[in-house]
Amino acid sequence: MILREYLYVDTTAVRGILAQLDAGIVESETSAKESDKKSAGGVKGFVEHAQNWSEARTTTKAMADALFPQLEDALESEGLLEDVSELINSDDFWAEEEVQERLHPGKIVRVTAPGYLIDARFIATILGGFAAVDRGMVNMGITQVAVDPVLPPKAKGPKSKPYKEMPGESENLEGGIPIGRLAFGDENGISGEFLRGVVQVTRGMFAPGLHLSLAPDAEGAGAISVRLQEGRQFLDVEPDILFANYGVGVQEWTVVGTIGHHPLPTPDLSDGDFMFADGEGVRRGEFGRYVNQLGTTLANLGFTDLPQAPGFSLIPWAVYRTIAIAGVGKEDL
Repeated sequence: MILREYLYVDTTAVRGILAQLDAGIVESETSAKESDKKSAGGVKGFVEHAQNWSEARTTTKAMADALFPQLEDALESEGLLEDVSELINSDDFWAEEEVQERLHPGKIVRVTAPGYLIDARFIATILGGFAAVDRGMVNMGITQVAVDPVLPPKAKGPKSKPYKEMPGESENLEGGIPIGRLAFGDENGISGEFLRGVVQVTRGMFAPGLHLSLAPDAEGAGAISVRLQEGRQFLDVEPDILFANYGVGVQEWTVVGTIGHHPLPTPDLSDGDFMFADGEGVRRGEFGRYVNQLGTTLANLGFTDLPQAPGFSLIPWAVYRTIAIAGVGKEDL
């Protein structure tokens, strides 16, 4: 028997696939027994009042939580689901560059691999909290901010420019981190500007929301990007609670879903000609292609929320980890 602790279930997608397999889903069972009783009063045909009484017993059995195991079993029995956990954790698989051939887009797979959770909101929260604690310790007189030594005028270097916020920065995630040097840190010090920069990079690379990055235990393996959409079943807790429960370290996760897409080769952007010959207008198709090529270039550099070669994206139907059962080894599950 396998007990699953779900992190995420896309019940909409699960219902849709299961309905195609089973020609409909039974999500509730209802039984009712009804008997009519009638009471009347007044003068019949003139002033009469009547009321029907009924006794009904309804029993409803919700089956939403059982939908995914039902789907997983159905896909396996039909031979539509392939467990590729051993494949992606093999050094030979990544070395032979068979990733796109063996794992084509749309393929239904189950992957169990080490992975870690990422959320830019959580990063902003902990760094903002750290900066607040640092400032509070200074205000309490427990610590103090290191002061740079005063150098002779001739020995002074160029004056540092004052920090300039990006447009809308105060309203973004990093806006809660105060500007200025912190008391904690090494001899070089840590500044609020640095912490804001960390949040900005994280926010740019990982759009706010929960991400799961699977890192197969194989030499040369690429990261498998899993984007978890908010509002889905089980994913209903605040980021700080989620990370308090699961931590920030690597642990083993199982994902069932479909292969999304693989990174494209870095294009040549030098011939991005999307203007008409007379210069009066833009060819929409060419411009759209140019923008996508620019996105591909940035993705291959690791700057955007897209998979980086040789990794790929995985569209999740469910994400869970197996619950340990006393007296039962992992190999027995």
